[in-house]
Amino acid sequence: MAVEEVFHTLDEFDTEFPADSVEWCPAEPFRDVLVCGTYKLMEKKEGAQDERCKRTGRIYLLRLADGGKLQVLQRIDTSGVLDVKWTHIADTENNRILLAVANSNGYLQIYELKKRESKTELQLIAEERISEDNEDVMALSLDWSTGGCSSCTSHLNPHIAVSDSQGRISHFTWHETNNLIKDFTLRAHEFQAWIVAFDYSNDNIFYSGGDDNKFLTFDTRTGSIPVLCNRKHTSGVTSIRSNAVKPFMLATGSYDEILRLWDNRNLKQPMSETNLKGGIWRLKWDPFTHQYLFAASYGCDWSFLKKEDVSHLKIPIGETLVSTCSYQDCVLKLSALNFKIYELDS
Repeated sequence: MAVEEVFHTLDEFDTEFPADSVEWCPAEPFRDVLVCGTYKLMEKKEGAQDERCKRTGRIYLLRLADGGKLQVLQRIDTSGVLDVKWTHIADTENNRILLAVANSNGYLQIYELKKRESKTELQLIAEERISEDNEDVMALSLDWSTGGCSSCTSHLNPHIAVSDSQGRISHFTWHETNNLIKDFTLRAHEFQAWIVAFDYSNDNIFYSGGDDNKFLTFDTRTGSIPVLCNRKHTSGVTSIRSNAVKPFMLATGSYDEILRLWDNRNLKQPMSETNLKGGIWRLKWDPFTHQYLFAASYGCDWSFLKKEDVSHLKIPIGETLVSTCSYQDCVLKLSALNFKIYELDS
């Protein structure tokens, strides 16, 4: 079996700063809205030996317009953005549409997507520093316990896990009173904790990966000691992704260039290993069938949108829309993607 793919770029947007994360809003009626985060390390001034490096960034809120063009709705100037993720909720009438942001100043921030008359925008409603010390720590990645499926049952008080540059994982609970409550912080890795991810079938379970090559499993019911330490990766573990509809399936990516699929009932050995010929930075299951897994390498991030979600727009080609951002090129791209699967001749 092989896959013939048609990848057609519809629009490009200059993010000015290096772009490292992009996410389509999963909630109706805003599935034509996406957010892109950027991060730039500013050079020190000459002679400023003791001055900390300044990290800056932006959050862009964009909308898909007719013809597959990107329209900027809002630009938020902020510190460097390392990760962004929307909540996945089933009922937008009784739930707010929230965006979590991990930034270079070591904060977890919560924005709410609001529509006032004809204006759609993000509003900062809560933030909490992940470290109580004044150390120079960056929040590197985050995940919501609500999972990666917009049809998932809503959670009144979802959890958020955040990894940081000191190798720690912080666990928060979000309350509808606009309060972020830190439940605990644990030391997971010797170096940077590049990634943290919940198990979408059991929000007591979360995973982390770090620059120490460790892939760890935690259970909040048993305390701060990992229940499993996997050392199969030969370089830093950079991406972990649970499958929202296949409860035992996990994917991991690493600087060792190997994409690994796991059954979380047996994390001693992967089910499969595929060499992607490049360090893996992001992994994402397609949010519709959860059968396709996209891998992005070294500063390119992916997100998906089904064409049916924007069927009212005049988009010329493609059944699935994919947004990608490139760190090196400072660009956000919108592309149409068709998959055609066929059997190879024997």
